[in-house]
This record gives sequence, C-alpha cells and structure tokens, in this order.
Amino acid sequence: MKKVICMGSGKNMVLVNDWDTEGIKICGVNNTWRGTDKWDVLLHAGDYPHKQEVQAARTKEDQLIVSREGAMGFKQSYVGMSDLPWAKARIFLGLPIYFTMAYWALWHLKPDAIGFVGFDMNYTPGPNGETTFYGQGYDMQKRGVPDPLYQFRTVPEYKKEGDNMINILFDRLKERTPFTKLVNLSDDPTSILPWEQVTFEEFKSW
Repeated sequence: MKKVICMGSGKNMVLVNDWDTEGIKICGVNNTWRGTDKWDVLLHAGDYPHKQEVQAARTKEDQLIVSREGAMGFKQSYVGMSDLPWAKARIFLGLPIYFTMAYWALWHLKPDAIGFVGFDMNYTPGPNGETTFYGQGYDMQKRGVPDPLYQFRTVPEYKKEGDNMINILFDRLKERTPFTKLVNLSDDPTSILPWEQVTFEEFKSW
C-alpha cells in the first residue's frame, strides 16, 4: 500500500519525529519545516515570507519545494482534480493551503492512504499562548483570528457559507478520494477532522 503523511502546523505535528516513517512520503505546508526535517515535499504559497530559510533548511537533495506554478506546482493539481479553469478551481476545491496539500498529494503521488497530523484546527492557546507547534500563527498575531479561519471569514465564496465551509471542503475532498483511505493520525480528541483516528502503528502496518 502506498502511503502519504500530510502535516499541518498544529501543536502535535512534531509527533512525526517519533515515528518510523521509512517508505512513507511526507508532505508538509508552510512552517512545518521548522518542526521536522523529515519532509519530502513542502508546499507554500507564492507570498510565503520564509522562502530563503526553507531553502537553507533542506537536508536532502531530493526534498521538493512546491509553490503555485510549474509541472509539479499545486496549480496543476487543482485544475487536474476539478476540470475547471484555475481561477474557479482554487475556490471550488478549497483555497487554504492544507487542502492544497491534500490535492497535490492525491494528484502527483496517487497514494492508497493519507494520514493527517497537525491538522486538527484546535486553536485553544497553550500555556504560553501558542496556537501552533511553533508559537502563534501569523493571522492570530496580526488579526486575532487563527489560520486558516481568517480566509473563511474574508474570501466571499467561503464567507457566504459561514462556519459550514470547512465541512463543504471536507466533503469535496471525500468525493475526490473514492479509492484513497483518509485517516487522522492526531492524538487530539478535539480534532475537527471527519476521518477515523488511528495510531501511527496501525497506519504503518497496512
């Protein structure tokens, strides 16, 4: 079985450092490189402010950094997954980078199973006010709204659906994965992911 781990910036993303992930592709987004060097693919938006730092943090020659354009860019996977022009596909499929990562992995890696970690969207501040594994997220610092909820409240196509938009995006992802098993590798009981929570050991054994 071909397996992929998709990492978000949630507080428990660093669990991946304790796992024996040999033979499993690991995809991360934005700041996940700060918490582990085990990533094989890192996706970031075109205006990501830490591009040079990411380049310097690469530990393996085959680590792939993905942005919007190019043969392996996430624009290609969005359009390929939707059969829609780019401008429409990015809204229809889901703009937040966490969904972008999942679509990229599905399109380019074609896994049989994807396990998600650090994707709980639990923004309850920790003892020192942290909302992510590396501290406070950008939107929380600047606007008092956690990433990526700021996008849901400001992008018109999302805003009109209100709090239900996240469930719409989950449903669309499920529609596009009839032959791919999606599971939650998080140990957070408050995780909003709609998929079965399994241990990494279970995931690894399939």
